[in-house]
Amino acid sequence: MKDVIALLNCHNSPELGELTSSRPLASTSFLGRYAFADFALSNFCNSEIDTVGILVKDHQRSILKHMGNMMSWVNNTKTGRETIFYNEKGQLNPAYNSDLNNIRENDWVLYDSDASYIVFESAHIVLDIDLRPIIEEHIARHEDITLVYKKIDDADKEFVGGNAFTIDEDGYLLSIDKNDGKNKKANISLEIWIINRTVLADIIARHAMVDASFGMIQMIEYLSKNKIVKIHTHEFKGYARSFDSLKHYVDYSFELLDRNVAKELFKPEWPIYTLTHDTPPALFGDKSNVSNSFIANGCLVEGEVKNSIICRNVKIGKGAKINRSIILSNVSIGAMVTLSDVVIDKYSIVTQRHTIAGDPENVIYLKQGAIL
Repeated sequence: MKDVIALLNCHNSPELGELTSSRPLASTSFLGRYAFADFALSNFCNSEIDTVGILVKDHQRSILKHMGNMMSWVNNTKTGRETIFYNEKGQLNPAYNSDLNNIRENDWVLYDSDASYIVFESAHIVLDIDLRPIIEEHIARHEDITLVYKKIDDADKEFVGGNAFTIDEDGYLLSIDKNDGKNKKANISLEIWIINRTVLADIIARHAMVDASFGMIQMIEYLSKNKIVKIHTHEFKGYARSFDSLKHYVDYSFELLDRNVAKELFKPEWPIYTLTHDTPPALFGDKSNVSNSFIANGCLVEGEVKNSIICRNVKIGKGAKINRSIILSNVSIGAMVTLSDVVIDKYSIVTQRHTIAGDPENVIYLKQGAIL
């Protein structure tokens, strides 16, 4: 789709405590081999959008490391383009480090591009979505802005703190409110927006006069509330999860160990691309025992692993027992170690005979590079 630019928006992603203290959620490890950014970038690629930008809020180093040569998510490697958008001024004044100010600092999207439509998708909401029919509907209806949402029946537990839409019978936005968890049913924003380039240019022009600290969603709400732009909505009915807390990071990761749930997200016709690491297959010792787990390449497993996710290049010693835990890459687990309900960050070492036990409601996190 040569008339479209897609932007992965990292500005709206929540913080997951220490897990995202040195990296954005977009480049945080997920399911052993992916990063969260991979899902939005794969949606763009599978939807045949060749020009892609990443709106980086902070921790640019981590994003660049994951992106590699930046060609893993591009169909057309000759004319396709992936660009990092970074607002240096925002680092000096965090209150104004918004997605809109980022675009203002990287305004080739508005003035040096022939694209007529800009698609935004956030990193923290994981889903697979074909954007082509939504864009085609947006164009056919001559809309200015289209917002994508999902009807849910458990808004008292899911997407709490996210945005909820009130929509009229014709599918147009009436209001945007925070989901405070008081109601079970809600039209939850999936943080996917399709905006005409001319409308985005107008939003940028109005931005400073309205409130220079506003982000895109606040400006969309302003335009709707003041009836400046009529905003259309599109309902999505597939799998979607918001990774907005460490508990949800753990729970939703383990949810996908169920093959029936995983089939809702991972489909043969909709591959999820990621950066390739040239590491050997996992090696399992004679007395290893693995069940209902994901073991990434490069691992050496000599103990017992159940209901867990083990990332690349993890070593698990003899007699170790790991249950319902997530271990990020390049971690060493010694012999006779017992772990349950633990998240261990990269480059950590747990020496022999330690026991670390959390519970499903209180997961223990070991910071990057910890040594026990």
